[in-house]
Amino acid sequence: MNLKYVDYYKLKKDKKKVKDLYIDSFPEEERCPFLILLSKVRKRKGEFFAFYDEEKYVGLIYNIVYKDLVYIYYLAINKELRNKGYGTRVLTDMKEMYKDKKIILMAETLDPDASNYAQRKNRSKFYLKNGFVNQGYIIEEFGVAYDMLGCSSTKVSKAEFKELIRNYFGNWFFNKIYVKNSNIVE
Repeated sequence: MNLKYVDYYKLKKDKKKVKDLYIDSFPEEERCPFLILLSKVRKRKGEFFAFYDEEKYVGLIYNIVYKDLVYIYYLAINKELRNKGYGTRVLTDMKEMYKDKKIILMAETLDPDASNYAQRKNRSKFYLKNGFVNQGYIIEEFGVAYDMLGCSSTKVSKAEFKELIRNYFGNWFFNKIYVKNSNIVE
């Protein structure tokens, strides 16, 4: 399997497939507005790729890169192509592509009362299998609790994460919206 990553803005086709996969893969409360994602890519605050196996559209990945951090903000694989090794391949590629950076991502906290508990459990198992470990704190954003995970050798502080988010969204959004609708807890 040799995946090809194509910048969203260089796609000649499949932009609608990328947007549809984004909307289908993430609940509304977990999605940043699509136009904001695109505007941040134009401002070089984010990276948005569709990836392909040969000519077959497989999925999307959206990263925020800041200083020595890479935050995998969104990763999604087409439903019919899941459980075929593509997610593992993407994470392996990211680790190679950003071998000099600390890679982090968030996964919904394992809450047995959550309606999608089985899905959360599978995601957590997938990330653990791929070398991600809990960073020791939870990020609550807009009513959703996430475990902060990083590659096995990665240790990212809460302050580093806040700095990344402030840089990505800007001071106004960070201070007026993000701080009021989020919390970082042990």
